Amino acid sequence: MATGAVRYLTYGDWRDEQPRWSAETGRIYFASDRDATPQIYSVDSSGAGRRETNTVNGAFDPQWVDREHGLVFGGFADLSYNLYVAQPLAAGDSAARAIALAPPGDRAAPEWTWAELDNPHYARADASPYERKFTLDFAAGEAVLAPGVGSAQGAVFLLSDLLSDHQVYFALSSFQGSGFGSLLDNFNGTVFYLNQSRRVNWGVGAFRLRGLFYEGDFRSIFDETSSGAFAQVRYPLSRFRRLEAEYRLEHSNRFDLLPADPFDQSGVSPELHRVGWLASNYFSYVEDNTLWLPTGPIDGGRLNVTGGLVNDVSHGRFDTWVASIDYRRYLRTSLRSAVAVRFIGYYAGGERPRRINIGGSWGLRGYPRYGYVAGTRAWLVNTEWRFPITDFLSVGFPFGVARFPGVEGALFTDLGRAWTPGVSQRGTLGSAGLGLRMPVGPPLVLRLDTGYRFQSGNVDAYGLPASSRGTKFVDFFFGFNY
Repeated sequence: MATGAVRYLTYGDWRDEQPRWSAETGRIYFASDRDATPQIYSVDSSGAGRRETNTVNGAFDPQWVDREHGLVFGGFADLSYNLYVAQPLAAGDSAARAIALAPPGDRAAPEWTWAELDNPHYARADASPYERKFTLDFAAGEAVLAPGVGSAQGAVFLLSDLLSDHQVYFALSSFQGSGFGSLLDNFNGTVFYLNQSRRVNWGVGAFRLRGLFYEGDFRSIFDETSSGAFAQVRYPLSRFRRLEAEYRLEHSNRFDLLPADPFDQSGVSPELHRVGWLASNYFSYVEDNTLWLPTGPIDGGRLNVTGGLVNDVSHGRFDTWVASIDYRRYLRTSLRSAVAVRFIGYYAGGERPRRINIGGSWGLRGYPRYGYVAGTRAWLVNTEWRFPITDFLSVGFPFGVARFPGVEGALFTDLGRAWTPGVSQRGTLGSAGLGLRMPVGPPLVLRLDTGYRFQSGNVDAYGLPASSRGTKFVDFFFGFNY
């Protein structure tokens, strides 16, 4: 310490790794393969060393535990990795014999030279500011053709700099009907810039939307042309918790197509045609510390609480306000199995309250994933026990062996209800059964659910199709577990 000289404690044609210092014994414990099989060795400050273990299958990751007055290390036995504790070896034990861990005397570090440093041009390097150079990280495109109707096409691009402090997102799409003019008229685009160089992340963007849309179910179909700008701020409270806020200003020209709902008893209908400026404010609290398997989360929890208000500035009224909560918890029952619980609550109001759909393989299983089970008020509870069935499946063919990914099972029970103020008499829907999941490859996960439907109360008000009224169901879809 006084001279600052550095010398080897161990040296040789082998691997010495995972050193751990013990203040109680004054020794450094480490793993070494100098005897072919990895074993635990120790060395003191003078360089005197000895072997601490003599196992058949090897030992690694040593750690001296003062309370146990022993050495804890990892080992492999019975086709699995295990933890072991060993008491200090006696001085006469063969495994504790002194060994030479380094050549006698001080050995200097190997000498090497850097020829370029002799050149004055390279010997001095001035600091230069970091330059933001964007590169393309991701790109995707799609196209759809409907004979006699038209075609649609779209593309998505994501660019970022080297540190991902600055990101730019582009999304473009359009629908073409009878002529080229419809291609430009139905153009949709979004551009968004995100700055993550400081703790407070912020972003700005602009958009243009044009087309026929629906929210939640097919009773809220509307044609809209809107354009505007938005800004976001994200403040991380910790590695797993953050606050998010968004402000949006847009000009909207919307025409609602509202077919008569035979179950709606409110007698209230919003103005069909709206033209004006809208100001939207959203605030969210987010938690997420989940640990994932290829099929979805297996441990931890997630929480999203969001409140929002859309103000019709041109007409001085609340167009929409919404409050929602999404809570998920994963309780492990073994290394690769867990009980997963999810609760969703949704409540919206205003002149044009936005609806939410809770049906489908990602929500209330056994019921339509689009329309029908939707409303401006809704709640959903999902519970399931996830467990592994196979790690992989190999099938032999004349040309070779085809290996398929593993299969995960899930025993599930779902309960949910969705309604609007005018259709408040809707009952509760439920389902229970067995699900199978196969991760073909990120992000594709195949899902097969089979089970039974059950209901409570008046379910005719949902207007379910005949295919969703039976007791049994089989549903095939794709996507990660919730």
